[in-house]
Amino acid sequence: MESKTIVVVGGGYAGLNAVRALQKQYAHAKQKVRLILVDKEPYHLRKVLLFKAVVGEPELRVPFSCYFGDEVTCITAALTSVNASHHTIQVTYPDGTTGALPYDRLILALGSIVSPAPEQGGIPLTSVAAAEQIRNELKRKVEQARLEREPSRQKSLLSVAVVGGGITGMEASAEIAYWLKREAEQGGLDPRLAEVHLVHSGKRLMDNAPAVVGRKAESRLGRVGVNVRYGVRGTKHADGVLHLSDGSKLLAGVCVWTLGLKPNPALKQLGLPTEADGRLTVDAHYRVKGTRDIYAIGDGARIIDPRTGQEDAMTCKEAIPQAQRLAKIISSEMEGKEGPKHRSFMPLYCIGLGPEDGLFWMRQWGMNLILTGKAGLFVRNATWDSASLIGGDLRHKLAERHAAKAEI
Repeated sequence: MESKTIVVVGGGYAGLNAVRALQKQYAHAKQKVRLILVDKEPYHLRKVLLFKAVVGEPELRVPFSCYFGDEVTCITAALTSVNASHHTIQVTYPDGTTGALPYDRLILALGSIVSPAPEQGGIPLTSVAAAEQIRNELKRKVEQARLEREPSRQKSLLSVAVVGGGITGMEASAEIAYWLKREAEQGGLDPRLAEVHLVHSGKRLMDNAPAVVGRKAESRLGRVGVNVRYGVRGTKHADGVLHLSDGSKLLAGVCVWTLGLKPNPALKQLGLPTEADGRLTVDAHYRVKGTRDIYAIGDGARIIDPRTGQEDAMTCKEAIPQAQRLAKIISSEMEGKEGPKHRSFMPLYCIGLGPEDGLFWMRQWGMNLILTGKAGLFVRNATWDSASLIGGDLRHKLAERHAAKAEI
């Protein structure tokens, strides 16, 4: 039987899990496939853990070579165009040269980018480099506070604003608050002077979950020193002050913007049907509208449950089951059968609230299950690792890499 080539573009959560699901699907199948993963970087970025890099140096870049052996061809290149009629994609390699890659099935998992902050001061948490910039700024403010004698000036320097009350904003604010109080105390300062303000434009946190979950999140944030400001937006950060949309101000020696995600802008350049927000238009089998052999999953596709009309959110908890289902769809279609249709994942939230606390909520069988503290953090850590396919051997390998870096 002739081998088929499946090309996956994008090595984020959706793409990485799609390749692994396809490996499993075809491990013992009669149909042989060649799997190709294309990404502009040679590594998987654990993007949901960017906030951890604000206060430390976690291992966020996992080389694709750590995941796959010879059975997957990993190509470092950027997608520039798709030629559906000729079943090829055009890519640009790091040295500037270009080339065409043929495919029998194409999976687009180009993901999303962090929404840019207004050009009004502060630092948007958009990348590892941005996280390092925030960390350096926080350290600088702590050092300045140690040289001050006036408590009011120390408090001003040790005040931080995080603008954007989504999951990243909550996780970043909790991590910063814990770190800031610890650093202040170790530097001989009163840790009570350290304040973190989470600025949220909504009326409550986690508005897609029951109100009790949002209240629980606010309570747990308060325990680590995060104050939530509702119903306002940050407009400008300058001279240690964050200006808010209602005309009020907050002291903020450092301002961090965490304004959510938007679809990868490269999607609009592919000549494929997109929605108004830039996501690709797909059917219940993740097939891009007007094509036969092109699929899209993850943050870059607008995916709707055909039974309920519910739209999937742009999170990795949606992307992973999409990837697993797509492997079954492609396998079925190659056999001339109809594959399973999309179904929304169960409603849940999983949030880290500093190095010692977490919150997990799931609604099942009409009941709310809420875990906090060490139990919530355990589930959160397991979810982070599962999303990036990190198990025992790989976890050990990454720990060794991290320890080696620390010694340098």
